[in-house]
Amino acid sequence: MTLRQREVSTLILLALLGGGLLVAVQQLAAPRIEQQHQAAAERRLLDLLPAGSYDNHPLNQPIALPVGGLLGNPTAEHAYQARLNGQLSAVLLPVTARGYVGPIKLLVAISADGRLLSSKVLQQQETPGLGDKLERQRSPWLQGFDGKSLSDDAASWTLRSEAGEVDQIAGATVTSRAAADALQRALRFFDQQRDYLLKAQQP
Repeated sequence: MTLRQREVSTLILLALLGGGLLVAVQQLAAPRIEQQHQAAAERRLLDLLPAGSYDNHPLNQPIALPVGGLLGNPTAEHAYQARLNGQLSAVLLPVTARGYVGPIKLLVAISADGRLLSSKVLQQQETPGLGDKLERQRSPWLQGFDGKSLSDDAASWTLRSEAGEVDQIAGATVTSRAAADALQRALRFFDQQRDYLLKAQQP
């Protein structure tokens, strides 16, 4: 074998070793990367729950939900249980409203006794500066429904423009009405499907 051939052979061997090492590193890192993706997804979805209110990994045990119906979701979605010391602290439900511009997807946290704990917008296309004030970082409007339940007076769910007690987002009456209705529908779905949502995923 000539010097040139030996050099080429050495380069090929090094390339093969480098490729193999890269594959091995990727395989070793894959579980950690997946864990990081899972943690990021949990933070994005579960930041509407108070810190320390759950100690499980809700996304690991999704509960299948029907398309359409009270929740109005156009595609298959999942509910999730948040638990603390084995006890249910919240059920998270996605619900879709029909906004002024397009669909508004909300995530709603409901306590075991059927109270609305909190809610957040996952997706929306509403008018910038008006309907997009549903976003928690833009306005506290949505938080005004925290703590409400189906047993509350109807006026506490109704906009002032419709003789109720809720101040609508200025310039976004349709968006405000759609969001309030979606929150109520989520509570009604929880009330109707309580046994399934609370017991289906218990350990």
